[in-house]
Amino acid sequence: MASKQILREVYLSKRQFLSDDEYEFRNQKIAEHFMSSIDLDHVNTVHVFLSIVAKKEVDTHRIIDLIRKFNSEIDIVVPKTLKTGHLKSYILNDNCIVEENKWGIPEPVDGDLADDGLIDLVLVPLIISDKHGDRIGYGKGFYDRFLETVPKAKKVGLSLLPNLDKIEFIEPTDIKLDACITPNQVYHF
Repeated sequence: MASKQILREVYLSKRQFLSDDEYEFRNQKIAEHFMSSIDLDHVNTVHVFLSIVAKKEVDTHRIIDLIRKFNSEIDIVVPKTLKTGHLKSYILNDNCIVEENKWGIPEPVDGDLADDGLIDLVLVPLIISDKHGDRIGYGKGFYDRFLETVPKAKKVGLSLLPNLDKIEFIEPTDIKLDACITPNQVYHF
């Protein structure tokens, strides 16, 4: 039985070895699945992580563009990691200045703070997830702590890789997803 850290390393490596064409294809399929399977009609605020391109994360910029084309009134908010281990949300608008931090994560350095209580939908970064709504992230717990603060928001994971059958190492602090979108399938939990 592999540990979370071993699974993290294996699936980060698998993601890195995707060709540019395959990476582009999978991102396109995820964006299409997002628009066809997530009901945005009653969503006012979406919390979206900004992709780490060097780690071949799901391209959230194309999803942001699609959300804005669907309804320009939906607020998009993006996270900033804090030294406390928490996230602070900023509205992604003309006032939002985004730069890469020391880990290569694009995040706001200035802008308008968002009210997390208004978030209806959270797009959750992950390395791999399973068919039960459990996920393995980067191991710092930022999103688990954040998701505790927005219990009514729908939590949707985005994964370039197919879901595993079951992740065995789930901890009491791990927050389950409500759905996960992969290139081949949308899972609802």
